Amino acid sequence: MKIGIDISQLNYEGTGVGNFTYNLVRSLLLNDKNNEYRLFYASLHKLNSPILNDFEKLGAKVFCYPIPHKVLHFLWGMNDLMPIDLLIGKVDVMIFSDYLRPPTLYKTKGITIIHDLIWKLFPEKQDLKTIKYHEIKIAKTIKNKDMIITDSKCTKDDLLRFYPEIEKNLVQVIYPGIGEQFKPIEDLNKMKAVLKKYNVFASNHQSLITNPYLLYVGAIEPRKNLDIAIRTFHELITNHQSPITDLVVAGKAGWEKDKIYKLVKSLNLEDKVKFIGFIPDSDLPYLYSGAKALVYLSSYEGFGLPPLEAASCGTPVLLYDNSSLSELFKNGYPYAKKGGELSALKTLLENKIDTKKYLNQFSWKEYTARLIEIFRNR
Repeated sequence: MKIGIDISQLNYEGTGVGNFTYNLVRSLLLNDKNNEYRLFYASLHKLNSPILNDFEKLGAKVFCYPIPHKVLHFLWGMNDLMPIDLLIGKVDVMIFSDYLRPPTLYKTKGITIIHDLIWKLFPEKQDLKTIKYHEIKIAKTIKNKDMIITDSKCTKDDLLRFYPEIEKNLVQVIYPGIGEQFKPIEDLNKMKAVLKKYNVFASNHQSLITNPYLLYVGAIEPRKNLDIAIRTFHELITNHQSPITDLVVAGKAGWEKDKIYKLVKSLNLEDKVKFIGFIPDSDLPYLYSGAKALVYLSSYEGFGLPPLEAASCGTPVLLYDNSSLSELFKNGYPYAKKGGELSALKTLLENKIDTKKYLNQFSWKEYTARLIEIFRNR
């Protein structure tokens, strides 16, 4: 079969959807030698050439529309212009990583991947244009009766609740895998060099690589509850005898970030809460491995990659038992409860938690095997 995949999400370097798209395509190319893959995207600039070279070496054909991808997606979503067949030729199946189905000259089977419905669940945080755009994309998926893949049971339930007209048998849950680079770091010299780049290193403990720190990975936005993480950290170091000295915040500054900065200042934590910005995937394993715990108190996630990445590096995770996060760690994992964050954190810090035993169900090889089976049955 000839399979087309929209890789436009790779334009968003360092995002969850961008990383997902990269790992999905790479895993398909590594594990499936029976089908032909045609990858397409739109951009005025060629995407990260090492990535494209990697895909081409693995046998994929890569096609580019030399226009801004947002413009192309507008033409596809609002006007059904520029059929994709004109660029990549006729294919049997298309995978839409951004759940936007481009127009086609030929009848083509579709597989739409939906990561979450944040825009539907929190409409007050979205502009009307964005909401309308997403509604159009969903409507196209429903009209064409495309197979839908969600990252979690939570997102599947959300989807069927908001759109009961979708046939249940057309929605399947496949858990994404974890990047192969996420594993415990044993090279302490390399760890020290990486952490020093971000000013995360020992200032008071000469025998240590770093001051004992908690880590947060993600955007700075209200849904992530970083304010609760900061208050929990403050309580830990103020009223309890804890070796923890720092909270490291790794991620892009989103909206309402100023409230977080003001909170840090009001608690006199400017020298203890370190905002280090976006961290590339190549460096994240070092930060995870060096941390005493990842603090990830999000109120909603369609699928939470940072907790799995941290767990894969052997680092315990403080998180709530909600949304898709409930599906990540089971069998008695000490999830935090509202108001009980400090107690749960102390449990994680004082007990050796085997995080790796929860990870068997998150495999890119398994993901692609399930997806290939769907290709055959479509």
